[in-house]
Amino acid sequence: MAKTLDYQITLYPAHRDGAFVVTQFQMMANYPEKRIQAAGMDDLIDQVTQFAMEHGESCSASVRCLAPRKPPGFKRATENLYFNLVDRTGDERGDAAA
Repeated sequence: MAKTLDYQITLYPAHRDGAFVVTQFQMMANYPEKRIQAAGMDDLIDQVTQFAMEHGESCSASVRCLAPRKPPGFKRATENLYFNLVDRTGDERGDAAA
């Protein structure tokens, strides 16, 4: 069985713009955060997904391993975690032109 490790999840606002996913980040802003313990990558992804679905808004999840060494497969499992993405293709360009 995999060793239980501590992680910190942060959810950043994100949306789809055509073929791209845009994540918004502002210094000194407060974003939803949660500390969890998970044993293995499947358990970690399940907990991240549950947290993002409870949040309910379009977001990108950033996962930070608080252990001294990251477990095998951590980067691959956590590099593209997007949830509830809203497609805003053309919305902001139309507002800027007006």
